[in-house]
This record gives sequence, structure tokens and C-alpha cells, in this order.
Amino acid sequence: QPRYTSGLENRHGTRCAGEVAAAANNRICGAGVAYNAKVGGVRMLDGPVTDMLEAQSLSLHPQHIHIYSASWGPEDNGKTVDGPGVLAMEAF
Repeated sequence: QPRYTSGLENRHGTRCAGEVAAAANNRICGAGVAYNAKVGGVRMLDGPVTDMLEAQSLSLHPQHIHIYSASWGPEDNGKTVDGPGVLAMEAF
């Protein structure tokens, strides 16, 4: 359920899910790269992202998840490189 408000958009996951699971032969657009896939989402970018929040998101219902796409991170300013914290590494 992405939120579309001026300056506070959180639609990135919806766009990524569409690229992955868009239906084949839908007469609207191209097929997703895994068009028979089922997708789900975990909203985690609506506030400060902490190591604990990342770990909880990554470990939610692992019995149902076959592929993870984690495309969040620090602002890309050309100088910052960040990685998962201790808890997120444990979740992986």
C-alpha cells in the first residue's frame, strides 16, 4: 500500500514488484521477469531504518519467501558506503 504524497513517496517497492511479477500476455505492458511469481511487501522505510528493523523485515515469514530484494540503503552521495548491521547480518 504505497503512499503517494508530495515529497514522501514510498512507491519504490511497488515498482520493483511490478517489474518482477507483471502478468504475461496482459495486453497492457511487457511481462515481468518472473511473471508467475507471487509478491509480498514489508513497509520499513516510513521512518528511521535501524539494524533491528532491517533484521525484523528480513526474517518475517522466511518459510514463504524464496527471493529477497533489498534495495534500501544510505543516500547515494558518492562517498557513503554502508552495509547491514550485526542483527541484519544474523537475519541473512
